[in-house]
Parts: sequence; structure tokens; C-alpha cells
Amino acid sequence: MYIVIDIETENTGTDIMKDNKRIISVQIGDATEQELYYDDSKDSQWTLGRVKTKIASLLSQGYIFAGYNLKNFDLHFLKHFLGVELPQSNIFDLSDTPQIKAFRNNKIFRLEDMCRECGIEVTHKHKMNKKADSYKTRQDIRDQAYAKAKEIVRSKGWSWDFTFNRVLDKIAGRSRYL
Repeated sequence: MYIVIDIETENTGTDIMKDNKRIISVQIGDATEQELYYDDSKDSQWTLGRVKTKIASLLSQGYIFAGYNLKNFDLHFLKHFLGVELPQSNIFDLSDTPQIKAFRNNKIFRLEDMCRECGIEVTHKHKMNKKADSYKTRQDIRDQAYAKAKEIVRSKGWSWDFTFNRVLDKIAGRSRYL
């Protein structure tokens, strides 16, 4: 049995590993049920602290956790920020499969695209995307994104619209790019 796991981190820098400050959310789900655990949850059932218990329960039921780039990204931050470790035998990293390597052909795709290519239905981001879109309207978040985008435009020379929207998405946990 497969279940998709994906995390969103707050990363406003250009280094995908070193500039992460925290996990914003952990999404766990399949075609029938999606669960969203997030950092500022007011409901104790959906806090990041509950992720360890949920994963332990799913492991005891024999689930295999599927995701894209789990070994090089998600697992590192789950361990670093939440103390959660998944056994290698319960990991299906789509990025390791020949099918995905051929499909990718050096292009960037979303986790949803990778899952569909492997026949795994995935709808786990619906709840997080709604929350992230709401979060992006907060003035304090927009101000934070504005300041960081200004730095990146100055140092990297990227266009303002692209940079501001990329940073705003990263802060809010709505990652459109892998």
C-alpha cells in the first residue's frame, strides 16, 4: 500500500538545503484521504508534533511512503526538524525509478506529475494550497517576501515578479517547483 508524503519548508534563500528555517507543513494522503499537519495549527490534531505518531501508525499498517526526492530532501528535514525517521524498506522515492528518470529528461515537474506517471493517484496538496493561498494575503508575510525578494533581485538579477512570487510561495508553503 502506498501513501504519498510531502513536506513544505520555509526557504527564502537560494540554497535549497541550507536556507530552510522550518517545516511549514507535512501532507500525507492518497486518493481517498488527505491529511495536513502544519506549523501554526490551532487544532492539536493537525500540529507538526502529531506527524511522528501518524507515521508510526502508518508504518505499523505496512504502508510504503511515496514521494519525489524523498531521500535527498524530505527525509533530511523530517529528521532534522521533527525527529522523524522512515526505514529505507518503507520508502518509494520516485526520483530513483528509471521510468521517472526517462520522463523527467532534465525538466522540472511537480510531485503530482511524477505520481501520475507511476500510477499513484495524488491529491495531498489540496488542503495545503488553500491554506498557503490564504497565508500569502497576510501583510506581514508579503512584507517578509518583499524584503527577501529585493535581496535576491539585487544579488541574482532575477526579474522582480518572478522573484517576489517565488519567495512568497516559499514562505507560504506553496511550492510550485521541485
